[in-house]
Amino acid sequence: MNTAFVIGVTAVSFLVIAILLTQLRRALDSATRLGDTIRRLRRQLDTTREELARCQEAKAAMGEAVFDPVIFVDNHRQITACNHAADRLGICKVGHSLIEATRSYELDSLAGDTIAGRTELSRQLTLHNHLFRAQAARFTGGAVIVLRDVSELQRLGRARRDFVANISHELRTPLTAMSLLLDTFRAESANITPAQQRLLGQMQDQTESLTQLVQELSELTQIESGQMPMRMLRASLYDVANAAITRLSPQAERAGLRMINAVPEAQRGLFDPDQIRRVLSNLLHNAIKFTPQGQITVFVLTDEEAEQQLQRLRADPNGIDLTAQDVLIVGVRDTGVGIPHEELPRIFERFYKVDRARGQGGTGLGLSIAKHIVEAHGGRIWAESTLGKGTTFYFTVPRED
Repeated sequence: MNTAFVIGVTAVSFLVIAILLTQLRRALDSATRLGDTIRRLRRQLDTTREELARCQEAKAAMGEAVFDPVIFVDNHRQITACNHAADRLGICKVGHSLIEATRSYELDSLAGDTIAGRTELSRQLTLHNHLFRAQAARFTGGAVIVLRDVSELQRLGRARRDFVANISHELRTPLTAMSLLLDTFRAESANITPAQQRLLGQMQDQTESLTQLVQELSELTQIESGQMPMRMLRASLYDVANAAITRLSPQAERAGLRMINAVPEAQRGLFDPDQIRRVLSNLLHNAIKFTPQGQITVFVLTDEEAEQQLQRLRADPNGIDLTAQDVLIVGVRDTGVGIPHEELPRIFERFYKVDRARGQGGTGLGLSIAKHIVEAHGGRIWAESTLGKGTTFYFTVPRED
């Protein structure tokens, strides 16, 4: 055999071996790196499992910490978890559809709307002969629903309304008798001293205040219970405003104030004239109390002005979806002392009085009654105010068809 050939073959063999060794080394390095990667991924997986377990425990603990029934559903409205309160109610059926577990189309619809991303929603519904306020919130992969049992609150509210109605009824007769008796005493002015006359006047004022309180409590109870009849008529806003102004003109004149009806005479809407007159009367009465001088104006916004106001309402999370084609906006503007900005959200609450109003008398119910009447018309009432310059109340009424 040729020596040169043997040397060549040997050299080639060593070269091949060297290449194979290099590839083997690289493979071993890759295997080492792959092992490191696998170990790192395994550690990450263990950490993720631990975090998932903690999340599951936290979710379960959160659900159990809430005494109300809590249900978790996935994007297909299948129940994935729930707490013991939901189990006690008989609606905790993990793996079943929400509609199958609860037999409530309202609850299923609420979950669907929430998962669709419409917003955080709330709905009142009945389950197993209990009245619930259901609130839902969306999260990645589904939604959570919390059911608050409001049956007892409803019963207490009904008991409160019945109590107020009964008390109001029982007080009307003695108050009427007291008022007539005081009128009789004051008519005998020749037989009483000026000091006695002043005392009788104070007694009459207090009797009238108490009579007003009883009347407004009775009205508010009727409105809240849905017993206040509504006569929706095509009516003149100008005439209704005129009637409210005429009724309170003597009071405004005594206070040295001018009341202006700036509502266009042809302006009409679809509403209950008596109830809207009551709203205007309450707002005018309120304005007279807190306007030392100047004037009070009733007006209607133009369509352009109304749309600007309604855009702000629609942007509010608690706003209403109305346009200037749906409603008219009526305003009552005064030149009074104004209301602090931080007080505005609470002025429509029952019995609430702004600090500056504590010594002004009144029941604190007029604005609450106005709010309920406007909302019974499907509308909204709100106020804007600047301290020292005055306040403007706005409310909506439906347009004439």
